[in-house]
Amino acid sequence: LSLFAQQQQELRRSTTPLLFKEFKEAKVLQPFGRFIKVKGNIFLKNSSFCYLENDKVMQASTHNILGIEFDSVQYKKVDETQMGRIVASKGYNHLLCVTTIDMKAFENENGGGNLNFFEVADYGPLIEIDSDSQKRESDKGFPLKDKYYFYIKGKVIPANETQFKKFVRPEMKRAFKNLMGDRWWSWHDEKSLKQLFQ
Repeated sequence: LSLFAQQQQELRRSTTPLLFKEFKEAKVLQPFGRFIKVKGNIFLKNSSFCYLENDKVMQASTHNILGIEFDSVQYKKVDETQMGRIVASKGYNHLLCVTTIDMKAFENENGGGNLNFFEVADYGPLIEIDSDSQKRESDKGFPLKDKYYFYIKGKVIPANETQFKKFVRPEMKRAFKNLMGDRWWSWHDEKSLKQLFQ
């Protein structure tokens, strides 16, 4: 029972399909030390970066983007569309968390249905969820899920044993094997993953 409770992720929700309720100043980091500043946000449907251009919401291509900074919150590019929040670092290596709307859970809760209102190109539908008085506070909004990645030596890999063990130093292989045998340790738990920097 304790093991189940430790590994069960707490269900979090967002009342909007965006990370921030309003677009805020974002520093977009580009190659060769360049950057630009725009009004930006993270679109939670796919964890992509979007920005305002002449009051229109645009989804950014990550081709020339290395990362995004919102005040003290930092994001790094995971793939062609997704951005991952840096949750831990050691040197130039990072643990990234990609937070998205759990579409399967959302469709189950709402009986499927047409979800076109999620499209960025159409800014109008990006509105807060209607607060239904019949719902408990904990049941309102979009259900969220987290997926973890490591940024190691300039390469992004999913947080799983197969990918990560390729980067374990020879003298740490035994310690890594012991950690994998620990039943309290999990690839889905942020605190567990932070231990891998050692």
